[in-house]
Amino acid sequence: MRSLSLNEIVILASRNGVNRRDVEDFLDTVGQAGTEEGALLNLYYDARLYDWDISTVQAIEAGIRSAYTEEAVNADINEKRIGTPLPGAHYSLWPQRNFLSRGGMHQL
Repeated sequence: MRSLSLNEIVILASRNGVNRRDVEDFLDTVGQAGTEEGALLNLYYDARLYDWDISTVQAIEAGIRSAYTEEAVNADINEKRIGTPLPGAHYSLWPQRNFLSRGGMHQL
């Protein structure tokens, strides 16, 4: 694992549709979880807790992937992202409370 440069963080935080402060704050702490998997778990927990949009989650994922890649290249940082469970949609680890009322599952 390596620390992301300030330039890398700024590039990720400047993507369209991301919350700049959330990306910067999270990526400043990458490495504290110890592993890439731990960092991703922290990301998904925070994304759910703070209701982050998918663009913000994807920017942070790209930063995590870059930090845990031995030979990260700044020009290739956009391609080093992990697919979220809900690409292109608002990110959620758990179904919405009104999921049953929308006919998503039958009540038991």
